[in-house]
Amino acid sequence: MGDKIFSTFSKLGSALAAVLVLFLAAGCAGTSGRYGPGAGSFHTVVIDAGHGGHDPGARSVTGSREKVLALDTARRLAAILRSKGFRVVETRTSDVFIPLPRRVAISNAQSGSIFVSIHYNWARRAGASGLEVYYHTARSKRLAANILKESLRAYPAENRGVKSARFHVLRNNRRPAVLCELGFLSSRHDNRYVQNATYRKRLAEKIAAGIVAERDGRTP
Repeated sequence: MGDKIFSTFSKLGSALAAVLVLFLAAGCAGTSGRYGPGAGSFHTVVIDAGHGGHDPGARSVTGSREKVLALDTARRLAAILRSKGFRVVETRTSDVFIPLPRRVAISNAQSGSIFVSIHYNWARRAGASGLEVYYHTARSKRLAANILKESLRAYPAENRGVKSARFHVLRNNRRPAVLCELGFLSSRHDNRYVQNATYRKRLAEKIAAGIVAERDGRTP
């Protein structure tokens, strides 16, 4: 009788273990499915400072226009990534206008790379505020999520989420590509922070942290 009871419990234990394995596997698959396959291996980051030259981008409540803030943040990000061993390509390093197809061509010419476009936002509604990161292809979604997660640590800001979009620099890009909107210049709250060089430096540091997290294969 004792042997039969032991055998029954052993079978139950094996069945429960099998169920647990399936449950854990389903959980892992769900996490992977949520963020897609990831950007894969990369050693180069193409940094795209939005607007420039005759295209000033969004106007701010007070202070510098978007093209100035985007370039400043992009240059800071480039320096940080180089210090971490990445190869960095910048679509612009001064106040010049680069057409969108040229920005994409620069990115597509780089092997083993990702593309990160830096922008600041604007809205007619004064209450609109916060950070959001856009992607187009599935392999860019986790990169967007990692960057957004880290960027939200830069200053007190609303999380507007990771969103799919068909922006030219995303949909025509053959590399994993994201577009970061780092705050609303039309919001007195956001603008107060992003006009401050200290917080732009923090934004650059946090974007870099998100890129490192993606390179390491981490899930947000």
